[in-house]
Parts: sequence; C-alpha cells; structure tokens
Amino acid sequence: MRSLILCCWFSTALLAQAPPTLTHGPFRGHVDGTSMHVWARASEPGAFTLRLVAMDGDVVSANAIADAAHDLTLHFTLPGLEPASLYDATILNGERVVHHEPGPWATAMADDASASVVAFGSCSSDTGFKDQPIWGRILARSPHALALLGDTPYIDAGTVDARRRRHREFFAFSPVRAALRALPTWTTWDDHDYTANDEFGAAKGSETARPVFVDYHAHAGYGDGERGIYTSFRRGPLEVFLLDARSFADAETSPLASGERSLLGSKQIAWLQQALQASTAPIKVLACGMVWNEGVRPNKKDCWGNWLPERDGLFRWLGAQQIAGVVLVGGDVHRSRVILHPTRALVGYDVPEFVTSPLAQNVIATNAVAVPGLEFDAGEPQSCLFLEVARTGEDGTLRAVFQAGDGREFHVRELPFASLQKADAAVHYRRAIALVVTQAGESCERLPRITSHGGPLPLGDGEACSAEWRAVVRAAQPALVAWDLAAGESSCRFRATSKEWLYREYDHELASGMRTLALVGCADAMQAVADKQGKRFLQRCEAMLVLARHLQREPGQQAWWQACVFEQAVLDLRQLARPAFGDAGDAALRDRLRVHVAHRGSLAGGIVAMRAEVFRLFDRTVARMRLHDDAAGKVAREFEGELRRQFTACVEPLFAPAARVGGSLTTAERQELREALRDLRQRGKGLDVDAIAKAKGAPADLAAMLALQLGVLLAGDVERFAERISECGLLLAGAVQ
Repeated sequence: MRSLILCCWFSTALLAQAPPTLTHGPFRGHVDGTSMHVWARASEPGAFTLRLVAMDGDVVSANAIADAAHDLTLHFTLPGLEPASLYDATILNGERVVHHEPGPWATAMADDASASVVAFGSCSSDTGFKDQPIWGRILARSPHALALLGDTPYIDAGTVDARRRRHREFFAFSPVRAALRALPTWTTWDDHDYTANDEFGAAKGSETARPVFVDYHAHAGYGDGERGIYTSFRRGPLEVFLLDARSFADAETSPLASGERSLLGSKQIAWLQQALQASTAPIKVLACGMVWNEGVRPNKKDCWGNWLPERDGLFRWLGAQQIAGVVLVGGDVHRSRVILHPTRALVGYDVPEFVTSPLAQNVIATNAVAVPGLEFDAGEPQSCLFLEVARTGEDGTLRAVFQAGDGREFHVRELPFASLQKADAAVHYRRAIALVVTQAGESCERLPRITSHGGPLPLGDGEACSAEWRAVVRAAQPALVAWDLAAGESSCRFRATSKEWLYREYDHELASGMRTLALVGCADAMQAVADKQGKRFLQRCEAMLVLARHLQREPGQQAWWQACVFEQAVLDLRQLARPAFGDAGDAALRDRLRVHVAHRGSLAGGIVAMRAEVFRLFDRTVARMRLHDDAAGKVAREFEGELRRQFTACVEPLFAPAARVGGSLTTAERQELREALRDLRQRGKGLDVDAIAKAKGAPADLAAMLALQLGVLLAGDVERFAERISECGLLLAGAVQ
C-alpha cells in the first residue's frame, strides 16, 4: 500500500514538472517582405524561442514569455528576413523542441509583383455551425493573405475571461485552426467581438476588448498604440487598410465633415490619409466590419449609412487628392453584395463596395435593402470573397470572386484599373486611337490616297470632301467623339512605361495612331468648312489645340514635335475657313487661339522634355550596348558610371539655355546653342566604334570617346527642336494679334 502511494505521488510530481507545450498555434499574423509576426499559446508559463532557418542556412530567432497576465499567449517578432523567401520554423522551450512546422513559411512578395490574391471573410459561428467547409475552400484557392472582418469569434460578453475563452475555442475549432496555420492572417473586429450586437464606441464592456484582442493577434501594430486596432498590409499590387469602425465611434466630431459625428476618429483618419497618400499600390482596399452603405434592415444603427457626412467627406478627400484604385470591403450584414457607389462627382470614379458575410452563419433577408449603385445581392450561409489583382505595367484588372461553401463561384465582378481612377484625357485618347486605327490602319494604309497641300499633315484641300473621305469621316465618328471627350479633360497622364522596355507609352504605342486621328480630324474640319458648319469646325480646331497642350506635358521630343504639327494644322485650317465663315467665324477661332497661347507649353518646358528623352535614349542605348561583345559593349559594362558622367558633361551645355529662354529663342540664346552644338560635333568628329576599339587610353578616356559619340547621336537635334517650338510660338502669337 505504501509503495502504491509513493508511486502515485511520484507520478503526480512528474506531471507537475512536465515541460510546457503549445495549446494553440503557431499562427502567422503580419508578414511582409522583411519581417514576420507569429502568435501561439503555451500550456504553462515559460520562455520560448522561435527559430527560422532559411534555405541557405541563415538563422533568425526571437524570444517570447508566456505568463498568466496575458493568458499564456506568445508573440514572436522576427525582423531582418529576405523578401519572397522560405523559412523552416521551430519553437523551443529551452533546448527542447515543442513545435516544428512541417512546411516552410514564406515572406511576402515584392511590392512590384504582378499578381496577388487576398481572401476576406466575416461572421463565423463555431458554436452554431459545426461543419464549415468554407475554410477548406479558402485554403484550396491558396490566397497570399487572409483578412477577417469581425465576429471571428462571436463573444457577446464583456469580461476578460469570457473573451479569452471564446478566442481559445475559436482558434481550436479545426477548420479555423487549419486556415490560420496555413495563411498569414489579419483581423479587425465587428459588433459581436467588440461588445454585443450593433454596439460601438463606449458601449458597456468595450473597455476589455482591446487588451484581449492584442493578446490574441500578431499584428505589426494596433491602432495608435493605445486605442484602436487599425492596421494595414500589402501583397504585391494590392494594399489593405484594415479599419476599426467600433472603438472611436461618436467620441468626437469628424475632421472630414465639420460639426458631424465621427466613426473613425481623428487619429485613425489622419493615419489613413497619410497611408493612402504614401501608397504606391494600384489597388487600395478600405476594409472594416461595417458596410459602407445604408442598405440595412430598419433601425440598424451600425453601418456607414449613419455616418454619411464623414463617409462622403472621405470620398471628397479622395477626389481632391486624386487617390486612384480605392475599393471598399465590409461584412456584418449576412449578405453578399456588389455596390458601385455613384461617386464620380466626388472621387472622379465610381467606388466599388464588396460585402462578404457570413463565413458560416444564418442569412438575414431583411438586410437585402436596395441602395444606389447596387449591382448584385445574394444570401449564402457560407461564403467568402477573393480579391484577385493582376497587372501588366500600369494596366491591370481587379477580379472579385464570391465563393460558396459548396465550391460555387456564385458571382464574379471584374474591374479594369482604368475604371478606378479619374477619367483623364489619356483614357479617351487611347480609345479614340484604337477606334481610328481599326478603321484606318496605324499608318493610314487603309485610308484613301492623298497628296500634300504644303502643310504639316498631307491632306489635299479638295480631296477631303471626296465621297471616299466623307465615308472615312462618317465611320470615324466614334473615334472623334472619344477625342472630344479627351478635349473636355484638363488632366492628361500618359503612362511612363510601355510594352517595350525604357519607352514611354506615347512614344512607343500612341504617336503613330495619334497622327492618323489628327489626319481624320483635319478632314472632318475641312468638310465642315465645305458644309458651312461653323460649330463643327470650331469643335474640331478646339480638340486639336487641346491635344497639342496635352502633348506639351509629355517629357519627350516626339510629343512636342507633334504638338507643333497640330498647332500648325489649326493655323492652316484657319486660312482655309476664312472665306467660308467670315470675320465672325475667324474671331471665334482667334479667341480659342488666344486661350491656347496663354496655356501652351513654354520653350523652356520643351527643352526640359527633350533633355529627359535624351537621357532615356542614353539608358536604352547603353543597355543594348552591354549585350554586345565589342569595344562599346566593354565600356558600357565595365565603366557605365563614368560613361554617364562623361555623357552628362557633353550634353548639359546644350540644355543650359532652358533656365533663361522665354517664349522664343533670342539671338543670343540661339547663338549660344549653336556654338555648344558645333563644339560637341567638332569634338565627336571621326569617332565611331572602330576608333574606340583601337584606342588604348585609360577607362575614363574610352568612356569620354563613347560619350561624345552618343552625345552627337542623341542630342544633335536640340537646335532644330528648339527652333521649331520657337517658330511655332511666334506664328501663334502673330495669329492672335
């Protein structure tokens, strides 16, 4: 008997001294390109180490303490990681391994990655729905991140113990556990995990919400550090701003709407504004538990519809700051919805809202309320949302996919990037060029044969009114309408990149088609003269002048050359139209020319644009030289820095007058430019690749020789370019006297 007692005592002592293990996790929270935040919970107090081992053997470690004050939760923060890299993870208690992750963990992709997928969900009742296949559907799609919008878990109690218990139960629920083990996850709260149904702000029990939330989630930050839980993360072309729509509600007046209630609070709004202005992501998701609209059941008080002045103030600010690519995501209402908010007047484009709810919960039919812009509504008891973004250069598409627990994609909505930005002139020009090129061919090869009448565009006076050309203009009406829409926009932003490396969009993809469009536009204007249609004639001339001004904002000489061509075309059309429309018609066109002269690009701006293009040509030329195994290629590969320095020294004297020139070149400025160009050509005389190959000088000498050759080749047109802009400016000035 005594031995039995001793045996029992000894076994109990061993159990009491059993080392701690993990009861939950590990789960990855915030993961970016260079850091990882990991959460777990221990069975007993103790010190733990998370060790990450890279594929090349590098080790990064972090320590955390499990104690009763934080319900034995562990937070590991691991900086200094490599982007888009894989790591094996091991958690130790002392030297004893308590967890080894079977699959590697990855850091985030680079911000310039071409595609990403983020999953969104809200409202999962682990007590009411024991079978939740929706989590398996999320895992099967392998998103790069998971964002939970609240009611995950349902708590509906304000005590610390109840909050902790519900988190432990939810995280132990097998479908949830599998998803959180596999995916980096960010979370905000909604009503049932903040306090209780429809509650917000200083509701009873809310004071315990934040401490427990912070203990049970591994974000990089939580609100302002003292209040709130808002945070953000990025996955390639998509950045998510996860907002806190509960903590600050009605605590102060709105900084976005004077004298009105605030939902987000001034600190969160300031953070959001700063983050949106700094964001380079083409798609910016503003996500929270509440829906961003007023389409909810009667008397429901927790939706953005009850804070419309602040919401619309945010929309107005987005428009003023020209923030493109904003998408809204909400949950809470147990509906799946797509709303295209009619915000073009405020934002510059219609802002889409995607509502996803529930992950697993009952459907609420009374929340199926119509609102302006509602495109889709459905009630699915298990559903989630995937936002898939794919981009090529500055183009791209946002694809929103609603998936049900049984695997159905029950709704898909695609939005091109262009629909999520203020429609500036470039959008309309692209469409106009695409339409006219389809009809006429990019190089006018499908247009009737024409002869030059001496102007910059080869269109004979009589030929424009032929039956063939009238048919061309009739068929081109959709392109001309798109052109007129472009003329109504003050902003024009052609893309800085094209399908060809180091070329700008306009130069490589649009310039030839724009000339075709202008040719058809001139034919339309000449037909308007023949038909005595003064309004139509003025409309076409106005569109041509606005096009010239838009092109004069481009940092490239081709666009500026074409702007001069189009300006000259309007002057030629004026001479043609005088007999038809008389003094009144001529005065109307002269008024438009005066406006154009007052707002056209300056000669200094043209020279700056040419300088920018010369250095782009230099970069492109050197990049190609590096691929060749000759003397120039050797210099380009081995002495690129010295080559750039020497090239800059060669060409800068050509652009020095830019700081002084006015509307046209003075005699002194013209002489200075000619002498600088003559000097460059004289020093570069006789230099070619063979001369560089035979040279035996120092690397700096070889680079100087190649720089001279490139300077003559790439910047030799600067005098002719400046003369053309100056001459055109003088002609326009004379026309408005």
